[in-house]
Amino acid sequence: MVKVEIKKQKENEVKLKIETDKLEVNSSLDKVYNDVSYEIKIPGFRKGKIPKNILNLHLSKEYFYDKTAEKLIPESYLEAIKKSKIQPIDQPEIKVIQIEEDKPLIFEATVQVRPEVKLGSFDKISIQKADIKVTTSDVKNEVRKIQENQAKLNVVKDRKSKKNDFLVIDSEGYVEGKTIEGSKVEKQIVQLGKSTAPEFNKKLLGCSAGDEREIKILVPKDIKDKKIAGKEITYKVKVIEIKEKELPELNEDFVKTVGNYKTVDDFQKDIKNRLGKQVEMVNKNNYERKLLEKVAEVCEVKVPKVLIAREVEYMMKSLEDDLKAKDLSLEDYYKSIKTDKEKVKKEYEIVAEKRIKQELILDKISQVENLKVIQEEVKDKIKTIAKEMKQDPLKVEATFKKNNNLDGLKESIKREKIIDFLSKKIKIKKSKKEGTSK
Repeated sequence: MVKVEIKKQKENEVKLKIETDKLEVNSSLDKVYNDVSYEIKIPGFRKGKIPKNILNLHLSKEYFYDKTAEKLIPESYLEAIKKSKIQPIDQPEIKVIQIEEDKPLIFEATVQVRPEVKLGSFDKISIQKADIKVTTSDVKNEVRKIQENQAKLNVVKDRKSKKNDFLVIDSEGYVEGKTIEGSKVEKQIVQLGKSTAPEFNKKLLGCSAGDEREIKILVPKDIKDKKIAGKEITYKVKVIEIKEKELPELNEDFVKTVGNYKTVDDFQKDIKNRLGKQVEMVNKNNYERKLLEKVAEVCEVKVPKVLIAREVEYMMKSLEDDLKAKDLSLEDYYKSIKTDKEKVKKEYEIVAEKRIKQELILDKISQVENLKVIQEEVKDKIKTIAKEMKQDPLKVEATFKKNNNLDGLKESIKREKIIDFLSKKIKIKKSKKEGTSK
């Protein structure tokens, strides 16, 4: 058992004065002496049989006291936290006050704790809610995308190239009259008017199969390859073929190739349902974002810098990982958006503070209103997920356990309960004009 005294320091910092029983000190000290007696070699003494006074002569009493403190402090600190019911958000600074044989261990632990949250009056909150609706145009656009994915490229022989055509080309690049190593490509497909460089679009529009063109592009000075940086590249291009996209006809034969549909109407209804679920999620996210912003306005909490710094570090690491997955570096990314690391960090700090403030408020609401997640609610949620995925609930539950995601699922359910609680407290005004999907 430990004795604990708590002294509040500046802002979200507390100092714990922790005292352990002298019997624990003696027991741990004896164990340290015993362990060291097996590790150290002293002529004339067998391992494990070296007297304390001899060990003290070789290593000093302070050495054994320090080792004992190192062993006792972590477990005593954890017990003190549990006893005092504080919530640390960082590692403590430890200062040993007393460590001696036949005396209690006394030390101070200065640590940052979760900030106090003052909840406001939620019934004063009013939100204008404008839900997005799925339109006929949305369904048509989605159907066209699917047709585009199933389209064929047909060779064109009776006209010149135009916007959106696909050209099959041979190409090679030259700088100052010399061939650029690795620049030669054969039968490459480019689409005019899309991601093709403007210089290529301009020169290749209105050409015929067999035509040859010289296309000049000025390379930016800040690219990595210094051999061509700031120089003009001349591409010698030969058009092999011109192709145009032919969309499949929207009929029963087509819809059977893209899914288990009997009629075009079945296909379009399914598209509408899928878009409806996506829009429902967008509406839900938009509403929650507005709700949490309004809730944060009526509540008071000062977010500790240590939490902001930790969140920013996580965000920066996520950014770097995302860029690596796309074979991009942070430096290239900063250049592309004309910024630098410090500016990005400052922007992230604003986002991090806002996000942490909202999470602290939600945690406080769950504590005050005793909003807990019971096992039955977890089971029901898994059944719902399994139904949507058309899988066995036991298999879905096993996947959650295997990936250690059950706690995350519980947090998600708790968040839904808090949002539901807040929604019953606030005033929701339906917008007269509903939004449309984009």
